[in-house]
Amino acid sequence: MTPVEAVPVGQLDVVGSWTVRSVDDLAEVRAEFEDRLPCDCPAAMAPSSGDLGALSGRQRMVLVASELVANALEHARPPVVARLLCDGHVAVVDVVDRSPDAPPVVPHDREPGEGGHGLRLAETIADRVGWYCTDRGEKHVWARFTTSDRAPVAAPAGPAPHHLASHGPSAGAASDGAYRGA
Repeated sequence: MTPVEAVPVGQLDVVGSWTVRSVDDLAEVRAEFEDRLPCDCPAAMAPSSGDLGALSGRQRMVLVASELVANALEHARPPVVARLLCDGHVAVVDVVDRSPDAPPVVPHDREPGEGGHGLRLAETIADRVGWYCTDRGEKHVWARFTTSDRAPVAAPAGPAPHHLASHGPSAGAASDGAYRGA
């Protein structure tokens, strides 16, 4: 499976945003990210389930955020912006980098232990993984977490909507803090 090229849909509030300059910042970002959860979102408050061992919803989101940020730091130009978005039902981990010409790729020819499995892990843990680019030279790779009673949705990517292109590193964040998806 390859991440879908799509913009997450909905009015999602920006719960937190972190600028990450190197892998040395990851531990602090993980801790702050987890502190911002549960963000009143059932997906974040999901208890541990047998399909992923003992990982709670919060732990799944922190793990995916860490993997997506690490991928961006390795394959794109730092700094990277990690954002947590939520609408009370759905949570989205959104990682923004400045390498729109490098789409996310899930490697299929690596053995366990060789690295490069972050996107595959994200696709296993999150309900949906996608990406899109803005006309400001930003690439967003996102992972959506929902509860089972609400299906994840995304709009097909096309030219970046003007409102996404008009913002800086936290593209999509309107002045009132709401995410204005396509």
